[in-house]
Amino acid sequence: MNNSLIAVWFLFLMTISNVIHASERGTYSDSPRLPEPMVFDLVLPLGAYKNEYEFNALSQYNFKDDAMRFNPEFEYAFADGYGIEFELPMQNGVVKAYKLGLQGTFDFFRNSRFIHGWQYIGEYHRHLAQFEDASGEFEGDPGEFKGGGGFENDLLYVFGYQFNRHWSMLNMTGLRLTDIGSHGHLEGLVNGNLIYSFSKKFHMGLEMNWESRPKRPDLLLVMPQLHVRLAKHAKIQFGFGMERTEHQNFSVAAARVIFGF
Repeated sequence: MNNSLIAVWFLFLMTISNVIHASERGTYSDSPRLPEPMVFDLVLPLGAYKNEYEFNALSQYNFKDDAMRFNPEFEYAFADGYGIEFELPMQNGVVKAYKLGLQGTFDFFRNSRFIHGWQYIGEYHRHLAQFEDASGEFEGDPGEFKGGGGFENDLLYVFGYQFNRHWSMLNMTGLRLTDIGSHGHLEGLVNGNLIYSFSKKFHMGLEMNWESRPKRPDLLLVMPQLHVRLAKHAKIQFGFGMERTEHQNFSVAAARVIFGF
């Protein structure tokens, strides 16, 4: 718990110093505004304007455990390029975790095609799981919930590039510190997205999530998806993909409804 508070305090100080500096430079209007991935969501797009906010919810049906997951969240940009997020991950109607996200946009090296920044996610899982596979017992799979709880911290570098008016990419890479209250360990996180934009209202993308987990089975998710703007303040994203874990493949269906202002 102390490690978690130290990490949040460090990020708070770093964010405040960058926000003060950013306010002196103005906005990120000259940087690309890239479509966001559906599953591994950002805290608003990189370079979001101050006072932008968004309500959205991700629904996922996982054929592996016959479970419906629902993640409502609220995102707010408290300064140009900086946002905060509150999320309630749920499974089959029960709140399973509490989640806080912070995100910042770097000003150096950015231009009209390239933009980058950082994201921090702190999550408290109300319950952890233990399960076995061929190589032994693993702990802390957030997809399963039994007795006990634990904290996780994620820190990621986020970067995107606009190739032309149709093609763009957005990627994230970083580390997760699991179960920091006791015998935590580091895991690797990679998210990659290639997006084709037919117009400002219609995008097609391919998202890949990989979690390298030394003390439990790796997780790989591949999710083709469509993004459709329904109205000025309303969008929907949906897709059907494959998740590989515990040396098996499982189908996953997902959709995210977004209301942005």
